[in-house]
Amino acid sequence: MKISQRLLLLFFAIAIVFGGFLYLFFAIKHRESQLYLESDSAHRKLTIDTIFEIKSNTLQRIVEESSLSSDMLAFIYKPDPEWAENNLSNLIHTFDYSLVQVYNASRQIVFSEAGDKFPGLRNYEFPQAILDSLALGRRLSFHLKEQNIILATSAASIHAAHDTLRFTPPAGYIFVCSSIDNKYINDLAKSLNYHTGISFIHPSKTDTSAPAPKSSGRDSQAQIIDYNIRVIRQINDYTGTPIAWISFRYSNPYLSQLRLLGKQITLGALGCILIFLVIHFTLLHYWISYPLKLISKSLKENDPELLSKLREKNNEVADIAILVRKFFDQKQDLIKEIDDRIKTEIKLREIEEQTRKILITSPESIIVTGLKYEIQSLNDETLRLLGYSPLEDAADGPDHSLLQIVKSSDRKEFKEFIDSLLKEGLVKNREFEILRRGSPDGDNSFPALVSASVIYDSNQIPNKLIFITRDLSELKSIESKLRQSQKMESIGTLAGGIAHDFNNIITIIAGYIALAAGKIEGSSEAQDDLDEALKACLRAKTLIGKILTFSRQSEKTVKPLVLADVITDTIPMIRASIPSSIKIQPELESFQYTLADPTEIQQILMNLSSNSYHAMRSDGGTLTISLKSIGGFELIGLHPNVHLETDYLHLCISDTGVGIPAGLLQRIFDPYFSTKAPGEGTGLGLSIVQGIISSYDGFIWLDSVQGEGTNFHIYLPVTEGFSLEDATPEKKSYPFLPARILFVDDERALVDLFTEALSTAGYEVRPFSDSLQALQTFNDYPDNFDLLIADVTMPNIDGLKLSTMILAQRSIPIILYSGFTDHKMTTDAREIGISKIINKPILPEELIQIIRQILAESKA
Repeated sequence: MKISQRLLLLFFAIAIVFGGFLYLFFAIKHRESQLYLESDSAHRKLTIDTIFEIKSNTLQRIVEESSLSSDMLAFIYKPDPEWAENNLSNLIHTFDYSLVQVYNASRQIVFSEAGDKFPGLRNYEFPQAILDSLALGRRLSFHLKEQNIILATSAASIHAAHDTLRFTPPAGYIFVCSSIDNKYINDLAKSLNYHTGISFIHPSKTDTSAPAPKSSGRDSQAQIIDYNIRVIRQINDYTGTPIAWISFRYSNPYLSQLRLLGKQITLGALGCILIFLVIHFTLLHYWISYPLKLISKSLKENDPELLSKLREKNNEVADIAILVRKFFDQKQDLIKEIDDRIKTEIKLREIEEQTRKILITSPESIIVTGLKYEIQSLNDETLRLLGYSPLEDAADGPDHSLLQIVKSSDRKEFKEFIDSLLKEGLVKNREFEILRRGSPDGDNSFPALVSASVIYDSNQIPNKLIFITRDLSELKSIESKLRQSQKMESIGTLAGGIAHDFNNIITIIAGYIALAAGKIEGSSEAQDDLDEALKACLRAKTLIGKILTFSRQSEKTVKPLVLADVITDTIPMIRASIPSSIKIQPELESFQYTLADPTEIQQILMNLSSNSYHAMRSDGGTLTISLKSIGGFELIGLHPNVHLETDYLHLCISDTGVGIPAGLLQRIFDPYFSTKAPGEGTGLGLSIVQGIISSYDGFIWLDSVQGEGTNFHIYLPVTEGFSLEDATPEKKSYPFLPARILFVDDERALVDLFTEALSTAGYEVRPFSDSLQALQTFNDYPDNFDLLIADVTMPNIDGLKLSTMILAQRSIPIILYSGFTDHKMTTDAREIGISKIINKPILPEELIQIIRQILAESKA
């Protein structure tokens, strides 16, 4: 797109912006006028409503005073024409009312007088429905249409003067009417300076230019038509039916002037904008578009003299013109550069020779062959990989076909590799077995990663093949060790998963044993048997807890701990992992503290015990775990980091196995070094143990005699203090509070077990083995539950997600339990707002105590 076109688009954009601004300005002014007009119309409507209200109140006040007059009450019982003339007829002459009528209690007219303008109204009788309403309501105000006359009527029941609240039955009824006719409307128009008219047909049916007013419960409505105000007051009869409409029109000249002023401002601003755009476009064309056209023409016609006028100006365009002139001046320099390029090619040949030498000495194996795979050249790394000395003559190297150094089982695939290479020109990263020098096929080979490309001549015809090879032996070895290491790392996760499922089984067994024990009466032997079975389940629970502690992947927690207690807790796990032919002999003499992570200490004990088991598995033996205290000064010369003033705990793990050869003792802590058979170890265990001990400012060493056994000596600094977590919390008793419990677990046996136990304890339980159904039930009846108990691990919706969805509906206490909890699960549960998360296995009585605690705390 040309610059002129871009400038034109820019001007259009500016014009649109200014036009939008003008439209916004005009819209604001128009809206301002409308708001002013709406305010004026509302004010005028209020004025008209007030006038009618005043007249109506005046009429009501006169009727009210007359209806509570003792003279009026006397007139009802004994009509006096003279009194009626002086009091009732006087209302017509004094206030110009149109009709005054008085009825007795039998609803017979005792007085009726009409104005001179409406003599026919003297014989008018009000409908019985109005008299019925007046007998009930005591006072009424309404309008009547009689012929072409609208009567504004006020009526009241007649009572004694002291009966202002009209508790007694009415003695009669008085009606006073004021006519609304053209004279009344004209007088009203003169007083308000409005154009006023009355109509017995809806104005919307007679005035098609005005929109029909919306129906409302008010007597008057305001319309705005081209800055004219029209207020329509609707008159209803006693049944609420419209019988006439009074319209008031008023034209506001100031709004018309304001509108004209807004148009003038808009047109003036639009003219200024158009002038600005024209001037702007002219200047931009002269300053930018025209110089750019000259520059473009100069470059196309190869004539720098066209820019002579531009160079005389002192601006940026002149700078560009000077640069263009320099461009033409530099053309001759380009010709010289072409000559220099020829000289550069000569230098490139020299560089090519240097590149050849670099390839020869490359750390990657490089082989160049002909199209028939015959080896033409190779570098020193190739000689080394194939078993030739780099110092030997090239003639002593391999001079046969490249196929001869590929293992026979891979040669067919290698030929296919060559065919792909010739078709594609480049093939990367194919793996083959390469034979070393002088070895039979397969006896001495190594895995190699081969990439190859085709070398073309000047006519782009394939000339040679180049192969780059990398030895994968070391990489394969590391990869194998890494896989084995990953397998070992997964053991912890596997143990956690198995323990989780086993926890469910233990919970079911222990729970039903506890229930059965509560149902047996009078059989002490059966009770004893159940108690023993329950003890066995609790021992299994303790063992599973230790397995979970060992397998849990949590953050490292270093704290003061009694090392002897950790050893005591770990020995059952060691016993379960090695055969009974190996005797375990603990010798714990010290119960001092040290700073360590209990899980890592258990990992060390399990690792070293496993090594001892492998050393004794053929003939059995004794595994001794001893612990005692020793002063730092007694370890002088044993390790350079010994602190003489510090006491140490000496942990020794000894076995009576085959021992370690003396030549291997120096490498025993090296990563990936292992004396076990292939597939039995990763070679990482002892290096990890050494790293853990070093992180605690301790050290480890070993002594071993081949055929007699091995002793691992671990020294950890003694510390003072104790762990606050070891303190046993004070147990509290909580009262029973009735509750409706929503219980969810995908294990049906657990659902049945805890439903029976909790129901027996007095709770109302709604059990579910499907979390989706439980959620649906809670959504339908959220107020029917006081507590949620759910398993964490469930299909469809797990316990954490179920708790989140339920808490979004309503805040209730929640207890979650699982066969395996970790730090992340606990943190997530705390953030969601879970009241309690507990580990399986759990007995029914324990769960009931926790429920009592949670309910008591939530009520508090």
